[in-house]
Amino acid sequence: MLARQHIEYQGEFNDTHCINSTSPTFDGDQWVVTEVLVLGDEKIVHYINGEAVIEYANTTYGGGVVFGHRPEMKPDGEPIGEGYISLQSEGHPIQFRRVELLNLKGCMDSEASNYKSYFVVGDPDSCHY
Repeated sequence: MLARQHIEYQGEFNDTHCINSTSPTFDGDQWVVTEVLVLGDEKIVHYINGEAVIEYANTTYGGGVVFGHRPEMKPDGEPIGEGYISLQSEGHPIQFRRVELLNLKGCMDSEASNYKSYFVVGDPDSCHY
């Protein structure tokens, strides 16, 4: 999961490849709702069926498991503030029923018609009255 980055987990630097979460194991065929709140490199929280199961912060490029890459695409030690989203399974079958992305930047003025309470970054120019 976190093989190509370093993180701060429970207040300490961590470059472990896999970290156990507090989520239970789900056996059999059942849909599980997974949500991930990503606030740039500052904070990432994973939710399973509405319950927070792991949280980490201060993500930076790092890790020695990448070979044959372009160094400018992996500047070790630099914050990871943006990038790509990858959905994967590490060797086990997985199916995705629905994938949605929610932009957390928008109008934070509650008087505007397009105000959303979940915005965390304000964009006053996007407000509609």
